[in-house]
Amino acid sequence: MGFMNAIGVDANGSVGGLWVGWRKEARISHVMSCNNFIILLVEKCNGLLWYLVLFYGAPSPSMRNSILEDLESCIDSFQYPFLIMGDFNQVEYASDKLSRNTGTISGTLDFNNWRISNELVDNPFKGPRFTWCNNRKVDKRVYERIDRALGSKDWFTIFPNTGIKQDPIQISDHAPIELYLNLTWNVSKKSYKIDAWVFSHEECLHCNTPRY
Repeated sequence: MGFMNAIGVDANGSVGGLWVGWRKEARISHVMSCNNFIILLVEKCNGLLWYLVLFYGAPSPSMRNSILEDLESCIDSFQYPFLIMGDFNQVEYASDKLSRNTGTISGTLDFNNWRISNELVDNPFKGPRFTWCNNRKVDKRVYERIDRALGSKDWFTIFPNTGIKQDPIQISDHAPIELYLNLTWNVSKKSYKIDAWVFSHEECLHCNTPRY
């Protein structure tokens, strides 16, 4: 695939597993790695330094907090802006989940408190909202947005146009997500048409809305 350097962490059975490769011209150095995250130091051509953290959250809710605490102890020592990107295995808001089960979503409060206490900002995204599907039958199917990229408070100062492109879920149960440091946001102008019968409603008969 053209990668001259790589680092990886083996999966624990069928869970986890991380791998990252980079080309020869990329100025990237490996800082540390463990079962749930890989930390890289990236240097841009202008000498600017930043950290890239590739993250995999625990599938079990009981394990997520301890992994986030381990990550927090690492980012507390960071000297440069950083971006955490990967599969957090955690829904942040109710709107990030689509299923017939409307009960309480486990772990959202703890995750939000962790993100806020570390002053992390969710990168905006383009594409389908949900990044994971359990691939079950329609009546038991669940869609969630659990893959994301969180930037440090000073990240958007140096990369104000950062964005994520979320592709459709196809082969895997996860959707590929792509990080762009300078993502163009196309704003399309939409035209709106109103049928004449709308103005026959009682609410419109006594208003000053012009008729066309």
